[in-house]
Amino acid sequence: MTIKECALFETTKALWPDEVRVSGKSNATNEIYQRHENAFPQDDDWQQLALWSFHQALGTHEKQALAKGLPSIYPREVTFAEFDTWMRSNLKGDHCWSAERAEYEESEPRHCA
Repeated sequence: MTIKECALFETTKALWPDEVRVSGKSNATNEIYQRHENAFPQDDDWQQLALWSFHQALGTHEKQALAKGLPSIYPREVTFAEFDTWMRSNLKGDHCWSAERAEYEESEPRHCA
């Protein structure tokens, strides 16, 4: 299998709503992530990893929005570069991902159109 980084990013981003309302006590992004995580088989490693990586990237947007007092975040604003950074970080986190890490590193360029 050859992983298609851009396609994985785009299909994962498409799972999220256009807008997510956030507040200091909100758990909205976690709830959405958990719903998606449960919707895919646990052995679908690429999708599970992509969901988690996108959620982590979105978490940065959420922290920034909360710091600025903004009521919402917009998942479409997560860039491929942010997603890719988290994907690579997660793949380096444990030796059990060594085959997937090699496949990801050898796949498409590190940018999407």
